[in-house]
Amino acid sequence: MRIVFQQLAHRPSTSVFKSPIFILSPGGRVRRPYTTTTKLLSSTPKQTTSTVTLKMGSTAINLPTIRLDTTLADLYKLADPSTAHLRLGLVLCGVNSAIALSSSFPRNKKYLYQDSPFNNIPPSDLKDASTTNPSSTKATDLQRSIALKYLSLIPQRDAFIAGGPSTPAIFFNVSPGSPEQEAHDRHEAEMTLSVLDPDQKPKLVFCSGPADIPIKELGIERLAVKIMLDDLEKQKYPLVVDMQTQWFLNSKAGLAESGLPTPRAEVVHVEGYLPGTTATECCETCKEEDAKKGRMKFVPAGCKGVRGKWVEEQVTKIVEKIEARQTPFVFKTQQTFGGAGTWVISNKEKKRELVEELTNDETGVLRKLLSQVTAKNQQMKPGAVVLSEMVRDPVGDYGVTFLMKKGGEAKFLAASEQMINEDNAWIGSTINYARQEKLRKKFEGIMRQTAEWVGKHGYIGPVGIDILETKDIPQGEKLQENGTSSADGDKTAHYIVDLNVRTSGSLALPLLKGHFTSRGMTCASSFSTTVKGSRKEFMETWREEFESGRMLIMAWYEDNADQEGVKSIGDVVVGGKDEKNLQDLMKRVRETTEEVTF
Repeated sequence: MRIVFQQLAHRPSTSVFKSPIFILSPGGRVRRPYTTTTKLLSSTPKQTTSTVTLKMGSTAINLPTIRLDTTLADLYKLADPSTAHLRLGLVLCGVNSAIALSSSFPRNKKYLYQDSPFNNIPPSDLKDASTTNPSSTKATDLQRSIALKYLSLIPQRDAFIAGGPSTPAIFFNVSPGSPEQEAHDRHEAEMTLSVLDPDQKPKLVFCSGPADIPIKELGIERLAVKIMLDDLEKQKYPLVVDMQTQWFLNSKAGLAESGLPTPRAEVVHVEGYLPGTTATECCETCKEEDAKKGRMKFVPAGCKGVRGKWVEEQVTKIVEKIEARQTPFVFKTQQTFGGAGTWVISNKEKKRELVEELTNDETGVLRKLLSQVTAKNQQMKPGAVVLSEMVRDPVGDYGVTFLMKKGGEAKFLAASEQMINEDNAWIGSTINYARQEKLRKKFEGIMRQTAEWVGKHGYIGPVGIDILETKDIPQGEKLQENGTSSADGDKTAHYIVDLNVRTSGSLALPLLKGHFTSRGMTCASSFSTTVKGSRKEFMETWREEFESGRMLIMAWYEDNADQEGVKSIGDVVVGGKDEKNLQDLMKRVRETTEEVTF
């Protein structure tokens, strides 16, 4: 690949405030300070008319240079001006509590997250894949597929909006120690970000694992983290937000007990934690299981010792609550990722299937989860589950994104509409730029309520609220206490069904407003996709849309290791002059691609 930058046009006009930045030289001395400019979203900036030429073999595609309205780094400076002079680094990856993502990226054992692999893959497969050197092809493929999403696709998507060269965006290699693979990891990220205006392109830093971030060498004075990683705590890195605080703010039980306008819910808490007795001291069944190859340890279904007794007591308690619950309802585990830990139970048959899925000896979610509740994390209550009422007949499904500023003030960024598949997994978002002021007024009350709760815990940074809107307001419920808004002339109730106190998948959409509206497009959508083929082939297929600025790649990883040929995963943003025009393009793209779920 060869990248050619053509002359840049005028810069956008924005509201600004200035703050000094100090940079450490390689020898550790402080160089002369310079001033950064933080852009606010008070107006839509004029876009550059420059182009970037991507040359991929014999193919040359002329892409417009992408100029964001503002960046993550700018937003963090705005959130807390008193720390704007400190050099910020961003850790933007996902994490897995089921298996190690690489030989240098261990699974989380303290900060537990339940994603699709954790919930759906049998313990026998997870045990095999959790070793640093998986022994089977199936295990290797599983580990690699998760690593590509969590270590490249997700961080590329957020790095796209991270900020300029003084902002390090931290990546972790998919296969540390393989020069060829490490070079490919960097190539894919650099190619994606090559379309950004040079002064909004972050510094890409690749490390083998979370324990190896070169904080001192890069002069990083604090880290903003998307998902909590055990190794970040072990290394005692300087963080923008306390790890346990951010984990709690993203927990389902925390939201259910927050007092915010959520569906009525019951939180079932686990009593205590897994007894500290080792597997070899517990019983013969545990001893035999412990001897098998693998690093992720579960309390086996046949355990007759104190560990098995404790797990069975907690499982029984949770199942009894489920059995007593009338349908419909929603069941959630404590800390989920990508919608994986949510089950919508619409009838008795679905309830029966849920109980089987939770308690199955081979794949049971509760046994896997409870086996990880230990003395080190029990104070965070990671084994808690939530049973909540279902929001009936929703008339809207929105994702409201705002910036949480120090002092409790919330700055509205956008309201997008969510795209959820039949498995209740998030697959993308759509935004209508022309409706943003109306939606801001519509959700101003519930945003302010959320900011008050999040802010009192000391969090600053981006926040995403998933909101269901309904006209079916339960009898006796006070409208003003349930986020009710009549901004559009109708009385409707707003329910928070999830809270993402971190960068969300839709955060890029408001930051790309100027790019699309300056080209006559009032709507945009972002979604993840799987493509049988290369980046080059995909861009050639949609050359007209890419060169006109109607389509852009925000994350892409081309995997040549697939035995069936080149396969790519990507995150794509498309624009349209109106909603019908946008939906038509999305439909055409989806007909040639497949969904990616996390």
